[in-house]
Amino acid sequence: MKDNYFGKELKRMILRMRILVRIKQGPVYSYGLMKEFSKGHFAKFFGDDIKNDVYNTIKSLEQSGYISVTTKSEDGRTKKYYKITKRGDAVLSSARKIQKETMKQISGLFE
Repeated sequence: MKDNYFGKELKRMILRMRILVRIKQGPVYSYGLMKEFSKGHFAKFFGDDIKNDVYNTIKSLEQSGYISVTTKSEDGRTKKYYKITKRGDAVLSSARKIQKETMKQISGLFE
């Protein structure tokens, strides 16, 4: 049995922040995000449910007002592109400050 050191809520929080960081880099559509997160270390960290987790997280971020959506027609298909909102940017900035302080405290444990 594989050890799971991270609880489901912690994984969700990490994914939410990572998706916000990625969307802040530039508009992206949900399938593009899913493809990015379904390979590499994120796929290993989240396992087989990463695709559902990404889609559910995007929906949650949109409902929370942290990202907004615009639709574009490309090659006869409609794609939803997401971008970060002012509210999402503020949350991300706050999370970065908390992360830096937490890392200082954790590093102090090993001195």
